[in-house]
Amino acid sequence: MTDQPSPAPRISPKVRDAIEARVCKGLSIAAAAEEAGLSRTGFAKALQRPAVADLLSQTQARFVAEVNSQRALHRARALDVAMEMLNSDRTDDRVKVKLIEILSQDGKAPTVSVHVDASTTHHGGYEFVPPNARIVEIKSKDAGPDTGVLHPM
Repeated sequence: MTDQPSPAPRISPKVRDAIEARVCKGLSIAAAAEEAGLSRTGFAKALQRPAVADLLSQTQARFVAEVNSQRALHRARALDVAMEMLNSDRTDDRVKVKLIEILSQDGKAPTVSVHVDASTTHHGGYEFVPPNARIVEIKSKDAGPDTGVLHPM
């Protein structure tokens, strides 16, 4: 008696096609099943089998690797084009400055700083009125500028 590994479970070509459609085209389970000629429930049951789940994981990993490879190729080509534009006498100086800014960022988003005035003094302008509130203006002869008071409804 020899201990031979059990043969790999068979996965039908339709299930393989549905997995490809699901991963590579980003289709829903129902749409991928329909494209491959399967029922939605049949494909969903197949996805629960360990061999099919492994194939799905392998297909996803392969797809991500292909996308990352393509991204690297496109990035390299974009850098070549940018360098051609920087070295060209026909490129406007403003475009060159923008290219330098983009290339200096190395794919990182620009940092943005936002200042929020959190002081409690009223400087005029817009004010937030909470929902279910109304503005009541109280004016007196010697009050000066208008003062608004919020009262909940």
